[in-house]
Amino acid sequence: MLAQNIMTPSLRILCSLSARYITRRNVSLSSVYLDHKWRREGSLPRNPNKSGPLTDLPDYTFMDGSVTPLGSNQKKRLLQQRDLAAKIVTMSSEMDFALDRYNRIQDEEARQRQALIDSKLKPKGHRLLAK
Repeated sequence: MLAQNIMTPSLRILCSLSARYITRRNVSLSSVYLDHKWRREGSLPRNPNKSGPLTDLPDYTFMDGSVTPLGSNQKKRLLQQRDLAAKIVTMSSEMDFALDRYNRIQDEEARQRQALIDSKLKPKGHRLLAK
């Protein structure tokens, strides 16, 4: 009773609003988690609006066929994809180089082993004279 008399109407409204916000915030977070869990279990993408015709294609086209300008997010996504493609090309060429180098080293070691074996096993007797 005494606490209600001390609280002003504006403080009472603020407390009730913050309680509503906290409750709504918790509910929305749990629903987002359940949605992600459901998508993961169904092998679906995390966010279906991240890519697709609605996000990748322009919003409108000109009747004369001229090029429409890119949206800000389309341009950002295009630059990110270009950077990612450049990284993929660089890393794949590095992998090819590493595989070739590994194969060359293995061939060289095999040749050295074979040369060592050949130098240890020398022909004797009449086979030596035949050379």
